[in-house]
Amino acid sequence: MARNITDTTTETGIVKEDFSVILSQAFATYGLSVVTDRALPDARDGLKPVQRRILSGMLEARYLSSRSTVKSAEVVGFILGNYHPHGDASVYDASVRMAQPFTMRYPLIEGQGNMGSEDGDDPAAYRYTEMRLSPIAEALMADIERDTVPLHPTYKQDPKVVEPDYLPGRLPPIVNPSSGIAVGLSTNIPPHNLSEVMRACIALLDQPTMSVEQLMTYIQGPDFCQGGRIIGVEGIRDYFKNGKGRIIVRGEVRLEETPRSRSLVVTQIPPIGRDKLKASIVKAINARKLEGLMPDVRDESDTEKGTRIVLELRKDADAAQVLSQLYNDTDLQIALSFQVVFLFGSPMEAARQPKQVGLIELLNYWNAHQIDILTRRTEFDLRKARERLHVVEGLIIGSTHAAEIVKIFQEAEDRASARREIEQRYALTAIQSDVIASMTLAQVTRLDASKYGKEQNELGERITQWERLLSDRKALISLLKKEMQQLIKQFGDERRTTIDAESTIHTPIEVVESLHEREPMTVAFTAAGAVKVLPVDTYKPRAKNGDSEAIYTPVRGDEQLRQIIETTSQDYLLCVSSTGRVFQIASHRIPVATRSAKGEPLANLLELAPDEEIVTILPIDSYDEDRYLVTFSALGKVKKSPLSEYKTTDVDGLPDMKLAEGDTLLTALISRGRGEYFVTASNAQTLRFSDEQLRAQGRVGQGVAAMALGKGATVVSASYLDSERGESMDLTSLLIVTQSGLAKKVPVGQYPQKGRATTGVVSTELSDDDQILLAMFVQEDQYLLISWKNGKTEQATTLKASALKAFTRARKGEPVVFGPINHVLILQ
Repeated sequence: MARNITDTTTETGIVKEDFSVILSQAFATYGLSVVTDRALPDARDGLKPVQRRILSGMLEARYLSSRSTVKSAEVVGFILGNYHPHGDASVYDASVRMAQPFTMRYPLIEGQGNMGSEDGDDPAAYRYTEMRLSPIAEALMADIERDTVPLHPTYKQDPKVVEPDYLPGRLPPIVNPSSGIAVGLSTNIPPHNLSEVMRACIALLDQPTMSVEQLMTYIQGPDFCQGGRIIGVEGIRDYFKNGKGRIIVRGEVRLEETPRSRSLVVTQIPPIGRDKLKASIVKAINARKLEGLMPDVRDESDTEKGTRIVLELRKDADAAQVLSQLYNDTDLQIALSFQVVFLFGSPMEAARQPKQVGLIELLNYWNAHQIDILTRRTEFDLRKARERLHVVEGLIIGSTHAAEIVKIFQEAEDRASARREIEQRYALTAIQSDVIASMTLAQVTRLDASKYGKEQNELGERITQWERLLSDRKALISLLKKEMQQLIKQFGDERRTTIDAESTIHTPIEVVESLHEREPMTVAFTAAGAVKVLPVDTYKPRAKNGDSEAIYTPVRGDEQLRQIIETTSQDYLLCVSSTGRVFQIASHRIPVATRSAKGEPLANLLELAPDEEIVTILPIDSYDEDRYLVTFSALGKVKKSPLSEYKTTDVDGLPDMKLAEGDTLLTALISRGRGEYFVTASNAQTLRFSDEQLRAQGRVGQGVAAMALGKGATVVSASYLDSERGESMDLTSLLIVTQSGLAKKVPVGQYPQKGRATTGVVSTELSDDDQILLAMFVQEDQYLLISWKNGKTEQATTLKASALKAFTRARKGEPVVFGPINHVLILQ
């Protein structure tokens, strides 16, 4: 390489220099600047200089979490004008990054407005967004005002504008991710769970020489914002030990099955953008590497559900095989390499030494930094307390001689001469005499010796406490542990990323887990047409106050209950409407609510017409060929169709029973084709006929006559008795309830079996102005929830079925409540 040497005479004052020497020196200076002032984070607070300047500047400007957000442009302008001698883009980009929950495991800035998205969308310009510090950022900088860190003037060279060399860093430097490329060095640090790291730091205070295996009992591994699953622990062990390692991260995928289709649903992704993941899947589909998938990639992700990328399987595809292909050929599985490189420095000095370290060495260094911060904070508090005590002692002397001091002020030529006189006469120091001399005469006369005496005692106790703390390292460490535990309690959360220690990248996938675990659910359906999920034992009667007899106590809202459906999170709910349409919704889509809450209107979940309402909800766990949906109308029609015909039903609904003009669908039942139906009309006639008399037909149809009705009568109830499932006639009664509030039990054996489409037999004696409200099967050990009107208000009460009297069909019932009954249902 040729040298470019300046060749001029020294008479001009220009010195000959070798350009290669100048270049090497300048590049070395530049490289050091990049390493220390831009690319690498400090091991004490985990921040790069631009991040530190933004946070400390926002704290100085009081853009706190307890205050309203301010325009991002205001923040950027303040940081540029006082701290950061670079462009606005660098400040705004760093600020946005610290506000993104999908980038930072624990965001240090609370953003408002478009701060970008996981789909790769850019944030809005800083004139449109707002921001402020997050509570955890304020914790990161706690005690900075107590001389705990060194401060130096910024590029502005204003003695009033200073910035810290590092922050108190009350959070470990590895809880948030960090990456950067310097000259000859780079760093890529994954995020970790705050609770795990804090507990590890507490353990290291007692055992600083613990092994990597012991550390891994506290910190499982990286904890990414998006979740995901880490395969194996070798890579984790490597970077825990020496600061460098490689891991495999997979997205979480679950199988979602509906009556119409099967889909693989991505619920968590590796630490890449959703846009990159979707692009890689589309590319693999186009390259025919994912033959088992339909070409449509649906992204149903939102802020409430989180990530939800739906990949529909072809009809005969093997879900486990397709998932294995996804991991092999898309970014649903990626490899990540980590280099844990930080800048290190001595206490009260800027960090200048880059170093790749394992986590044990790093966290021990951070612990030492925290001990130093706590020591300096205590020394600051002790110094301030001693200074105040010195002033208080002078004020006590002043309060004792207040009258004389006032006279000195009155006789003195000026305040300075009065101060000297007070200082000499009462043997005060210059500080003490200055405080008294700065008071007005009125303030001097109001000096309260008892008040300052109390403060003197309190200050003395604090000084003793802080002196003891500084002289006892064990007490200092004990206090540090308590403060760490408080941070865990305040900011700790559950781990998001799963560590699969047993699997390897070559472990075959044998089965894909269902998206929703099979868990029992109780769905409540109200008179207002709303549904809600409640705890499974909500309507279970309980014994109270030592009583052996269990009882169920209604609460506000129970009087609105019309159905209690016991189901599971993997089942579906078949909803039959008054107009003869059938809808289906997955039970896990029903929102959870409290007993007294109104619930979610079904009109928000199903595509109901304005004049349409749901009359019955049936839980469906399978579409067996030997099961049937049987629907009854108010004008006595019945239709029986195979349940398998409804497999493709969804929230849009399908037409089912064709109703005549003026008719409405009353209820629906699930039949196995081998039981008996009990149909009751409003005029107290009940018909019992066999399932064999009802022929199955297609889904859409008018049905056939179920019962011959008298003039003006309508069907009010229909029940199904399946004797092959253990529903014995000896243990079952038909409960008859009238609108006036009369009720009785009639043994089912008193009802003879008749032919379909006949009138049946009388169930009870009715007065002229009364009608049957409902009829239903009950057993002696069951509880009934009865809603009834008490004046203008509705109330609910409970009654055990065994407390109701049994009568013959011809007898009237007895009053069970003091008012008209609205509804009766059985508590499960």
